[in-house]
Amino acid sequence: MATALYPGGFKPPHAGHFEVVKKLLNNTHNGKIYNFNDRETAGAAALKGEKDKVEPIDKVVVFIGAKDRNGISTEMSKSIWNIYKKYLGNVEIYSEAPNPMQNASAYAKKRPQEKFYAITGVRGEDDLVDLRRITSFKNRENVEGLVFAAPGGTRATDFRKALLSGNLDQVIDFFPKELKREEILK
Repeated sequence: MATALYPGGFKPPHAGHFEVVKKLLNNTHNGKIYNFNDRETAGAAALKGEKDKVEPIDKVVVFIGAKDRNGISTEMSKSIWNIYKKYLGNVEIYSEAPNPMQNASAYAKKRPQEKFYAITGVRGEDDLVDLRRITSFKNRENVEGLVFAAPGGTRATDFRKALLSGNLDQVIDFFPKELKREEILK
């Protein structure tokens, strides 16, 4: 079994992030393993639906960035992830270090006997540049990159714009369908 390391800003976490974790935990992500040297080739292959055989993932650790965006804080993101966790299963939330990539690398370093996949979801070719983040794990023998086509295409930027509009009808679609109305309002 392996653990997925899922670093990001998550300002705020949305339905796409939720679906990524759900697919990781039920092992339907269809991911492609990559390293720094083959990152763009692997990313393009993942977008075309190619996949590698990977160890089953039984836990996802989410690393939240420290930077506030449009008034959305790390604590707000953490609160949303804590609601999502109820529907997802074995998820841990970390926000100890300001940089989520460094935080994920330090987490893996402290656990040298465990197997990890550093997760990057890509929605299209424009996202392939994000695969260079794997350099954060270059000295971690226990970490491999895992890229897959992210479900949806939702962007946190669009979610923030909808939130700033104050229109609940625009906001509701950014949340996972599993959530109850009270949880969305919270």
